[in-house]
Amino acid sequence: YLNAGSNVINNIDSYLDIAKSSGVNAIVLDIKDGALAYPSEIAKEYSMTAYNTTINQLDTYKNAVKKIKDAKIYVIGRIVVFNDVHYGKDHPEDCIQSSVSYQLWPSAYSRGAWEYNVELAKEAVELMGFNEIQFDYVRFPEAAYNMSKSSTTDFKNKYNEEKAEAIQNFLFYATDEIHKKNAYLSVDVFGECSGTYVTSYGQYWPAISNVVDVVSSMPYTDHFDRNNSVYWTNPYQTVYKWAKDTAVRQKEIPTPGIARTWITAYDTPYWNPTVVYDASKISDQAQALVDAGLTGGFITWNSASSLYKYNQIKSAFAKDYT
Repeated sequence: YLNAGSNVINNIDSYLDIAKSSGVNAIVLDIKDGALAYPSEIAKEYSMTAYNTTINQLDTYKNAVKKIKDAKIYVIGRIVVFNDVHYGKDHPEDCIQSSVSYQLWPSAYSRGAWEYNVELAKEAVELMGFNEIQFDYVRFPEAAYNMSKSSTTDFKNKYNEEKAEAIQNFLFYATDEIHKKNAYLSVDVFGECSGTYVTSYGQYWPAISNVVDVVSSMPYTDHFDRNNSVYWTNPYQTVYKWAKDTAVRQKEIPTPGIARTWITAYDTPYWNPTVVYDASKISDQAQALVDAGLTGGFITWNSASSLYKYNQIKSAFAKDYT
């Protein structure tokens, strides 16, 4: 799988050439990541700020999705959920208030934010025929721990839920609604959330994996400890250790979602030592997942959706890791 941000719609033919020549079987396409990818009637109803800052024309975007589907490639629509300043500007009543951070972040407790993102997802499936919706930023902010310790914080917790409970309840609702449209739901989570503790930002692996169809974790090799280069200079060992622990979590519940993992596909990090993540580094991570027991596939994360990088690593997609 490869990701292609909504800003690359006009180059979709180039991405498809790489996909078809290397055995890629799915493409992740942004619907909402900051700006909306196209003018959505749902956004017009719920968030005019989002509606007024769209990137592409609707027909242009629909044509790109059609090309992907015509190529017999599974198409996934990515929606950044709670990290949404546009919705936040239109609905400050739904946002967390705290002196710890003045970031405009709709609360995961907010049913208004729930409804907007789920309705946006359903509209996208109806309009474009997405096979799957992928929710990202399904969590409270990184500062949630310090926010929780501050008496100045109002999380807008109307129903007195725990953070992990609110995330799970949102995903119960979202999964049910998106399944009604005959599409699957996946959710992106931090690699950390497969630990044995409940994170302060509300992501807890078993509570998510037992609800959604796919869990896409993000064990990016330079995110484990940015002061210790052993992690990003040894991608196989880093991903293998993480995946072994995560495979154990998957066995704790009878109906886990598929673990389809985001892997590092950018040169890392931006300070010494820089490691070029070429095809061999992609293969190392993919093999580590399989060797550890996570056989649900992988998606390559490159925030720039670089055609140069995808051409550099495309041979890794064609390998048989089983």
